[in-house]
Amino acid sequence: MTTLSQHTRLINTSDNKDNVILIWFDPDNELSIDSEHLKIQLNQLNHRIIIPTEFESCISYIQSKEREKFFLITSISYISQILPYIDVLHQIYCIFILCSKTDQHEYSFIQHTKIIGVYKQFDFLYSIIQEQIDIFNNQFDLWSFFDQDEYKNKDLTKQSSNFLWLQLLHNIILYLPYNDHAKKQMFNACRYYYQDNKEELEFIDEFEEKYHSYDAIDWYLNNSFLRKIINHALIMEDTNQLYTLRYFLNDLIQNFNQQIIQINEKKLIAYGLIELSNIEFEKLKKNHNKLISIKTFLICHRSRSLVLALSTQLPKRNNSIPVLFQITYDIQDINNNIILYQQEVLFHFNTTFRLENIQEDKHICCINMNVVNDGQQILEKYIDDIHRQIDNLNILIIFGKLICDMSQWNQSQKYFEHLLNDNINKNDLPWIEHSLGQINRWKGNWLEAKEYYKHAYDRMMKDEVNCEKNCAIILCDIGEILHLQGKYEEAYEYHEKALTIRKKYYPSFDHPHIATSLENIGLIYYQQLKYNEALVHLQQSLTIREKYFNYFHVDIATNLRNIGYIFIDQGKYDEALEYHQRARLIYEKSYSSDHVFIALTYNSIGNILYLKKKHNDALDMVQHALIIQKKYYPFGHIDIGTTLSNMGNIKYGQGNYDLALDLYQQVLMIQKKYHLSNHLDNVCILNNIGYILARGKRSYDEALHYHQQAFLMLKTYYPSYYGHIAINLNYIGDNLSKQRKFHEAIDYYRQALTIQKNYYSSDNVNIAHTLSNIGNILSDQKKNEEALDYHQRALKIYETYHSSDHINYATSLNDIGKILYRLGKYDDAFKHHEKALIIQKKYYDSENAHMALSLNYMGNVRSSEGKYDEAIDLYKQALQIYETSSSFRYADIATILSNIGTSLNHQEKYDEAFDYEQQALNIRQSHYPSAYMNIADSFHYMGNIRNSQGKYNEAIDYYQQQLKIYEKYYPTNHSNIASILSFIGSSLSRQGKYGESFECYKRALNIYEENFSTNYNQIARYLQWIGFVCYVKLDLDCALVYYEKCLRIREINFNWDHSSIVDTIYCLIEVQRARNEHEICLAYELKCFLIREKSLPINHQDIGKSLFNIGHCYEYLKKFQLALEYYKRALLIYEQCTSFSREDRQKLDANIQRISEEQNL
Repeated sequence: MTTLSQHTRLINTSDNKDNVILIWFDPDNELSIDSEHLKIQLNQLNHRIIIPTEFESCISYIQSKEREKFFLITSISYISQILPYIDVLHQIYCIFILCSKTDQHEYSFIQHTKIIGVYKQFDFLYSIIQEQIDIFNNQFDLWSFFDQDEYKNKDLTKQSSNFLWLQLLHNIILYLPYNDHAKKQMFNACRYYYQDNKEELEFIDEFEEKYHSYDAIDWYLNNSFLRKIINHALIMEDTNQLYTLRYFLNDLIQNFNQQIIQINEKKLIAYGLIELSNIEFEKLKKNHNKLISIKTFLICHRSRSLVLALSTQLPKRNNSIPVLFQITYDIQDINNNIILYQQEVLFHFNTTFRLENIQEDKHICCINMNVVNDGQQILEKYIDDIHRQIDNLNILIIFGKLICDMSQWNQSQKYFEHLLNDNINKNDLPWIEHSLGQINRWKGNWLEAKEYYKHAYDRMMKDEVNCEKNCAIILCDIGEILHLQGKYEEAYEYHEKALTIRKKYYPSFDHPHIATSLENIGLIYYQQLKYNEALVHLQQSLTIREKYFNYFHVDIATNLRNIGYIFIDQGKYDEALEYHQRARLIYEKSYSSDHVFIALTYNSIGNILYLKKKHNDALDMVQHALIIQKKYYPFGHIDIGTTLSNMGNIKYGQGNYDLALDLYQQVLMIQKKYHLSNHLDNVCILNNIGYILARGKRSYDEALHYHQQAFLMLKTYYPSYYGHIAINLNYIGDNLSKQRKFHEAIDYYRQALTIQKNYYSSDNVNIAHTLSNIGNILSDQKKNEEALDYHQRALKIYETYHSSDHINYATSLNDIGKILYRLGKYDDAFKHHEKALIIQKKYYDSENAHMALSLNYMGNVRSSEGKYDEAIDLYKQALQIYETSSSFRYADIATILSNIGTSLNHQEKYDEAFDYEQQALNIRQSHYPSAYMNIADSFHYMGNIRNSQGKYNEAIDYYQQQLKIYEKYYPTNHSNIASILSFIGSSLSRQGKYGESFECYKRALNIYEENFSTNYNQIARYLQWIGFVCYVKLDLDCALVYYEKCLRIREINFNWDHSSIVDTIYCLIEVQRARNEHEICLAYELKCFLIREKSLPINHQDIGKSLFNIGHCYEYLKKFQLALEYYKRALLIYEQCTSFSREDRQKLDANIQRISEEQNL
C-alpha cells in the first residue's frame, strides 16, 4: 500500500471559489467611476477583476474561460449588446446594471434570470455583489454544520441539511446497484469530465484496464484525476456525478470497512492545514461547539511540526489566514471511517467532528475538533422520524426526497430517473414516481407532476399492504396540484377523500397527515374568501402539528404563513406580520438563507410592509425574494410572477403607475404561461391592471375592459365564488364612479352588496367596503343624508371587526367627514378628518399618501370656512408629503396644487392662484392626457380666476376648452354641459354680450327641462338668470315671462318662506318698476313683507328694508300718508338694528322729512 505521506498537503477550499471573475464593462466611462479606485473596491470582493475596454475582447475573454464563472457589471447603454449572449455563454453567472436613472429601466429586464437588478448607487450595488458572491461561494463550502442540541427534541423530517446528505450518502452508495453497468458508467463519467485533457484520459484508460476493487484506496491516493472528480462532486453536492461514480465509491467505502486498526493508544491526534478567508473563519467561529462534517476524504498527519512547516510555504493573500486543525479521536469509537497508516490519517467524508474551541494567534489559528459518533445517531433519528409518517420507506427514496427538500430539484430528478432506469425494487416504483411528481410540482410542471402522481397511485392501489393509507398521501398531492391549477372544487374532493381515509387510520386525530388535509381544505376556503372557515381548519392543523412536532418544524412554518395570508386579506396586518416572522424564524433555522421557502416568506412580509405603507422596506424584501427565486428558477416560474405582482403593488403605492402597470403585464404573461387561461389568479391580475389604468392612468374605458374580462371569467368558471364576484362588481362600480356615471356605478355596488349579504355574516368587513362605496356614490349624487347612513353602518362594522384605531376606521372617518363637509357641518367634518389623521400617524411609521389625503380634506374644510391661510398651510403639508414619499402620485399632487390655487383665488391673489392652477394643468396634460375630466376641471378653475380678474375673454376661452371636452365625452344632454354653459353665459353677460349669454343659458335650460325635469331648483335658477339677461337687454316682457315662470316653480316646490322665492319676487319688482307698474310692485313688496314677517324676528333688518320699499311704492303712487307710515315703521327697526349703513339711515330720514314738509304731515 502506498504511504499517505506522499499525499499530505494543504486542504484546498478555494479551487472553485477562485473561478469567480468580476468584469467591469464600461468602456466609455459613462458611470464616471475612477478605475483605480474601482479596482481597490472590487478587490475587496474578489481578487480576480477584469476591466475590458472593447466589447469584442470582453466576449472573447469570457468564451476562452470554460470553467470560470463571471459576475458582469455594466452600464445600461451596453446591455442590449450583451443580452444575446446571456443564454449562449454559460460562463456568465449573473449581471448587474448600473444606471443613473433606475426609474426608467429598473424592471425592464426583470425576467432575465441572470440579471440581478438595475442599481443607481454604487454602494448599494457593492453590497448586492457581495451577497451574490456569498451565495455562489456557499455552493463550494467544504463544511456542513449541525446543531446537535437542536435535533434531540425535534422532528427531523423536511430537514434540508447537507450534513444529513453526507451522512446518508455513505449508506446510499452501499445500497445502489453495483454491477458491470455501474462500472462502465464510472469510466464514462471520468472520460466525460476530462474530455479535453489527453494526459488524464490516458490515466483513465489505464484505470479501466488495471483497476480492481481491493485497490480502491491506492487508486484514490495515487491518482489526482480520481481525487479531483470525487471531491468536486462531494463539495458541489453533485448527486448525479456521485451516482455515476458509485462503483468506485462503494469499493472505497468497503476498503474503509475492511481496515483493521492495530494500535495501543486509546486517543490519537491528527493535524491538517487549511487557508480560509476571513468570512469562512468567522463562519467557523459562529459554529463553535456544533457538529461538523467535511465534504471530502480528508488527509491529515499525526505530526504537528510537519504540518506547521507547510504553513510557511503558503502564499500571502489579502483577506485570508492559515488555520491549523487539531483533530482528537478515540480509536474505539471510529466506526470504520478512518484509515491509519504510520503517521498519516485518512478520514471518511461522513466522519463527524465536534468543534470544541478556536485559538487565535497572530501567526496561525488553531481549531480543535473531536471525532464523535453523533452523525450516525442523528441519521438514525432522521430515518425514524420519516418512518413515523411513512412506514418502512426505503432509504433510497428517503435520500432522493432529502435532495428535493434541499431544493436541488434537478439533482433529485436525475437521481430518481437513475433509480427507474436501473430497475430498482418494484415496491419502490410508486414512491419513485410519487417523488418525481413532487419534484415537478416544485419546478412548476404541474401537468407532469399530476401524471406521475396518477401512475404512482395506480401502482400503489395494487399493493395490498398499506395500500389505502399510503394512497391518501398521493390523493392529497393530486389535490394540491389541482389547487395550483385553480380547480378548487376538484381539489376539495381529493382532500376530503384523503381526510376520510386518514381519519380511519389516525382516529385520535393527532397525526401530521390529518393536519395536512385540514390545512389543504382550509386553503380552499381561503380561495373562496370564506376566511372564518379557513381559519378554523388552519388553526386545527397548527394545533396538531405543534403538539406532534414539539412546536418546531417547517410544516408549522408553512401553516403559520398560510394563517398569515388570511390575516392579510382581513386587514389584520400586525397579526399577519407576527405569523410570518414566526414562520421565517423556523425556516431560517431549518434551511439555508437562500431556500425557496425563505423567498416565499420574504415575499409575504414584503406584501405586508407594502400594506403598512413601508414601501422601501417592502421593496427590499421582495427584491431579496426575487434574487433567490432567480437562482432556483432560471427558466421562470409562477412564483416569480407573485414576486413581480408584489413589486407592482409597491410601485402603485409609491405612485409609479407606469412601472406598476408594466410589472402587472409581465405577471399576466407569466400566468398565461403556467396557468390555464381561466385560472382565478388571472382574474386577480386583470383586476389589478384595470385598477391601475383607472386610478393611476385615468384610462377608464381600457380599465373597464380588463374588469369585464375578469368578471366574465368568474361568471363562467367560478360561478359560486360569490366573494370574488362581489369584489369584481365593486371594481366595475369604482370605474364607473370615476367616470361620474353614478347611476350605473351604484347599480353594480348594490349587486355586490346583495351577494355579500347572502354570502357573509352581517359583520363581514367586505360588506363594510361596499357600504362605503355606495355611500360615496350617494354623496356624489348630493344625497348626503342617505350617504351618511351608509358610511355610519360601514364605520360600525369596521369598529367591530377591527378596532377604532385601525386604518379602515380612519378611512371611514374621512368618508363621513367629506359628507359632513358637503352638508356644511364644517366643525364636525374637520374633527372627523383630524381624528383620521391621528389614527394614521399612529398606525404608520412614516408619512404617506393616506395622511396627505386627510390633510387635503382638512384644507377643504378650512377653505370653505374662509380660513384660507390655514387651508393653504394644510394643503402645503399634504403637498410636501406627496413630493417626498410619493413623488409619482401626479394626480394627487395636481389636486393639491389646484386646491391651493382655489384658496388663493378666494384671497384675490389671482396671479399666484393662476400659477398653481397652471402647474396642476401641466401635470395632468403631461402624465394623464386621457384623464379628460381632470383636465377639464383645471380649465374650469383657471376660467374662474380669469373671471374674478375681469379678464372675461380668457375666462370664456378656458370654459370653452372645458366645454369641448365635455361635449366629446359626455352625451349632449349631460348636466355638466349645462353647468359649464351657465358659466360661459355669466362671463358673456358681464361683457355685455347679452345675446350670446341668452343662448348659452337657454341651451342649459333646455338640457334640464328635457332630461332633468324634476330638478326644479336648477331649472328655476336658469330661468332667473335668463330673466336677468333679458332685463339688462331692456327686453322687459321677455324678462317678465322667465321671472314669473321661475316664481311659479319655486312656489310650487319650495316652502312658502324659502329665500329663493323672495329673490325672484325682487327680480319681478325690478322689471315692473322699469315698466312703471307701481301697483304690481306694491303687491310684490307686500308679499315679501308678509313672508319676512312670519319667518324673521320683528326687528330684523330685512323687515326694515321691506317696510322702506313699501313706503317707496306708496310714494310713487302718491299715497303719501301711507308712505310716511311705512317709513316711520321702518325707522323703528333702523334705530334698533346696527347693521344698516349710515347712508341707508340718512336716506330714510330724508324721505320722512321731505314727505312731512311737502304734505304738512
